[in-house]
Amino acid sequence: MKQKLLFIACLFVLAGNLIAQKQINEGKVVMELTDITSPDPQTAQMMEMMKGSQTIINFNGEGHASKMSMMGGMVEVKTYVNNQSKMFDMLMDMMGQKFWIQSSLDDLAKDEEVKKSQNAKVEYDKGNTKKIMGYNCYAMTVTMPDNPDLKLTGYVTEDIKTDANIIQGMQAIKFAGFPIEYTLETPNVKMTMTAVEVKETVDATQLKAQTSGYTKMTMEEFKQKMGGMGGFGF
Repeated sequence: MKQKLLFIACLFVLAGNLIAQKQINEGKVVMELTDITSPDPQTAQMMEMMKGSQTIINFNGEGHASKMSMMGGMVEVKTYVNNQSKMFDMLMDMMGQKFWIQSSLDDLAKDEEVKKSQNAKVEYDKGNTKKIMGYNCYAMTVTMPDNPDLKLTGYVTEDIKTDANIIQGMQAIKFAGFPIEYTLETPNVKMTMTAVEVKETVDATQLKAQTSGYTKMTMEEFKQKMGGMGGFGF
C-alpha cells in the first residue's frame, strides 16, 4: 500500500513538472501595476491612483501588441510591432485627443533615448528562482550607465516566447526571457508590475492597429507636440 501511494505521489510530481515546463509561442499576458510608492507624500498620493493599471500584451510569430490604460481609462496607449514589415505603430488617446505615430523599427533604433537603453548592463541570477503564474523564472538586474538613478530588478521566464517589452525606457533591450515581474526604481518613485493573467491563445485581430479617427504624425512631430515627451518603445 505504501509503495502504491509513493507511486501515485511521484505521478503528481511528474505531472507538476510537465506543466511547469510548458512553453507558449502565442498568447496573451496581462501585467498589472501592483505596487507604487514615493518618498514624497504628494507624489505618493498621485501615484496611488495609478495602482491597478493594466497593460495587455498579445503576441504570436507575426508580432506583438500592447494596450496600456491609465487614469481610469482617460489615457490609453496601444503599440503594435509587425515582425515581417518591421514597422511600429503607436495609437495614443488622451482624453479624446487621438494620435497615430508610425515608424520603421530601424528608425526607432536611432532615437537617442533608445540608444541610451542599449548601453544597459543586464545581469541574471539563475540561482534565484521563482514561479509566477505557473512559469519557472529567474532573477535579473538592469542598471543604466547613462541613467545611474534608474534601476530595474525582476524575474524573466524563457517559456513565454515573445520579444514584447513594455518596460518604460528599456524597450530596446532584448532580455533572455519575458519580464513577467519587475520593479523600476528611481529616487522619486518605485513601481512593480506583475503578470496577473496568462493565456495560451491569442486573438489575431488584437495585433492589427485600428487607426480610424486618429491623426497620423511622425515620432518627431509627436515628441515636439508633447514638449519632448518620448520613451515609448517597441
